[in-house]
Amino acid sequence: MVDTRSGTSTTPYTKEQEESVAAILKERKEKNEAKKNALLEAQAAKKKKLEEEMERVKREEEEKLKEVEEEEEEEEIPLVRTTRRGERGESSGVSEDEKKLEKMVSEWVANLSLGKDEEALMYIPQGERDVVVAEIKTLADLLEQQALEEEKRMEWKLRLRRQRRRRIAAATELEKESAAAAEQHTKALA
Repeated sequence: MVDTRSGTSTTPYTKEQEESVAAILKERKEKNEAKKNALLEAQAAKKKKLEEEMERVKREEEEKLKEVEEEEEEEEIPLVRTTRRGERGESSGVSEDEKKLEKMVSEWVANLSLGKDEEALMYIPQGERDVVVAEIKTLADLLEQQALEEEKRMEWKLRLRRQRRRRIAAATELEKESAAAAEQHTKALA
C-alpha cells in the first residue's frame, strides 16, 4: 500500500491486473481497427458500385447517341441534280424532289428540337404516360389539352433533372468520403 500526499492510500496494480488492462486495451484497439477496416471496405464497395452505375449510364447515353446518328444517316437523301431537257414550259420554281427534300429537312429540324422532350418521355413509365394521355383526351378545349401536355412534359423534365442532380451529389459525396477514409487509413498506418 502507498500513501499519497492527500493522505489517502492506494495499492499499485498487480502484474495480473496490468495484463488484464493491457488485454482490454488491445482488444478495444483491435475492435476500432476492425470498424475502420469495415467502413473503408463499405466505402470502397459504394464507390465501386457508383462507378459501375456511372459507367452503365455513360454506355447507355453513348448507345442512344449512336442510334440517333445511325437514324440520321439512314434518313439522309443524296442530293441529285435533275435535268430538264425534255421539260419545256415548266417554271423555274421548285421541283417535286426539292419540295420533298425541304419537307424532310424541316421535319428533321422539328424532331431535333423535340429531342429533349423525347428523351424525357423515354424515362417515364408507360403506365404514367397512358394516364396522362387519357387525361388529356378527356379535355374538350384544344388549348387546355396543349397546356396540360406541356405542363406534364415540363414536370417530367424537372423530375429527371432532379434525379440527375441527386446522382451527381451522391457521387461527389462518396468521393469525398472515400478520400477522407483513405487519408484516415494512411494516418492509422503511420
